[in-house]
Amino acid sequence: MTELQLRILTGTGLLVFAVAWLFWMPEPFFVGILALIGLLASEELLRMLSMPRRLLFLTVAVMAWLGLFLAVPVAVALLWVMILWSLLTLVLVTEAKALPDAMTRLAWAQWMMGWLILFAWSLVDMHGRNHGLWLVAGTCAGVWVADIAAYFTGKRWGKHKLCPAISPGKTIEGIVGGLIGGTLAAMTVWLWGLNAPWWTALPLAVLLVCCAILGDLNESALKRAVGVKDSGRILPGHGGFLDRMDALLPAIPMVAALSPWCLGV
Repeated sequence: MTELQLRILTGTGLLVFAVAWLFWMPEPFFVGILALIGLLASEELLRMLSMPRRLLFLTVAVMAWLGLFLAVPVAVALLWVMILWSLLTLVLVTEAKALPDAMTRLAWAQWMMGWLILFAWSLVDMHGRNHGLWLVAGTCAGVWVADIAAYFTGKRWGKHKLCPAISPGKTIEGIVGGLIGGTLAAMTVWLWGLNAPWWTALPLAVLLVCCAILGDLNESALKRAVGVKDSGRILPGHGGFLDRMDALLPAIPMVAALSPWCLGV
């Protein structure tokens, strides 16, 4: 089986799971699975960064994701992680020469964990709104179609590198293809399912795809900085959960924040 065939097979399975989870799962189970996915992504993050005493950091993350399931305010979960992870880092560093590297890894860990928690809280908020499923559907469709369109457009026409220092495979041509495809996909769902005006759905869809691209590049920069290809190996052909979520991390909160004004949801 080729790499592309493996990616398609795994991607199809992920799509079926995502649709069943996002649109048919009762609320308590929906939030519980989201918390589990967030915890698995947190473990991948800590392992990727080679955090010392990883189990201690993971225990803090467990409490944060349990808080999401128990409807603890997002600010509490964020502060819990930021404060305790900082404390653990400072306590565990025993040599002055190790401090710069430890603080760099802490900054990356807090940055990504902050996005993970904000993403999860925003997704729960969107999921529970009136007509929120259409909002989620358009957002996911925009991100996923943008990723697929960028991949195939880049393979066919890609010549000019976008950010070679971060992600050598991404091209400007691929990004243009992804921007067009993702924007059209998100707009189609929102216009059909929410009867949203196109003049407000269009800029939101463009912003959605731009945020997705930035999320992808952000995780690529992290992987490049620590010298790994994938965040994990749990998803054949796709890496880890964090690899599949990276584009959604800033895209979901952005849509959650602006959709009341742009889409009326």
